[in-house]
Amino acid sequence: MKFSKIILLIVIAFTFNNCDHFFEFSVYEANVIREHKNTTAKNLELLKNVTTASDDFKFAFITDVHYYYDDLKTIVDDINKRDDVKFVVFGGDIADQALLKEYEIFYDIMTNLKKPYLTVIGNHDYNSNGAFIYKQMFGDYNYSFEFNNNKFVVFDNIYLESDNEVDFDWLSSALSDNANYNQVFSFAHIPTISDDITPEMQEKYKSIMLDNNVALSVHGHTHSYSYEPGVVSYLIIPTVKDTAYGIISVQKDTFNVELIEL
Repeated sequence: MKFSKIILLIVIAFTFNNCDHFFEFSVYEANVIREHKNTTAKNLELLKNVTTASDDFKFAFITDVHYYYDDLKTIVDDINKRDDVKFVVFGGDIADQALLKEYEIFYDIMTNLKKPYLTVIGNHDYNSNGAFIYKQMFGDYNYSFEFNNNKFVVFDNIYLESDNEVDFDWLSSALSDNANYNQVFSFAHIPTISDDITPEMQEKYKSIMLDNNVALSVHGHTHSYSYEPGVVSYLIIPTVKDTAYGIISVQKDTFNVELIEL
């Protein structure tokens, strides 16, 4: 009997030592390894080294990977072939169930991208311990950055899955210096046409966009394509599953939108 217990302990020890994440499919696993932390800050540092010879440049927008990892790889490979794309924004739903393993798979695929990338948090990214994992792996849910005298504002507008209040005061403050830039671009996962935010939230968001001279507001979530040009233009890009992504071509005081379908 004593010998059997010793054998059992040896087997258990061997099992744990040979598994990177023994409970990697548990909804409670949220131990982001050090190398994967603070990805947004790291990519913003990379972006500082990206230069352009004029006011003109392009950036790409991908969204809603869920678990379509092969399609994400295809899109990453295609963007890598484009020298004209300066950086990439990922529009949310990095994960589906928001398991740590899903985040890790996304992270590993995106290490093959030869451009800096920034992320928006999506509603699926709030599942399980997903919001905690996102915060460790990427950073703040709300943040902004500048490129080539344009401002880019990333906003968390998740309402149903989040315990946090949607911080419209932060959004207004982040956009308040819009006069200092050629153009301002805003990103939030849920578009204003979706019932997953209230009508009051939809109107509040649109009012802030208009009051702060936002040129283009970019979204995912609906898994469909929509482009509504206007004083403030609104763009929705389809899911990764459709092997589609958006290219936004920025000039000094205007922009063009192109849907890439592979």
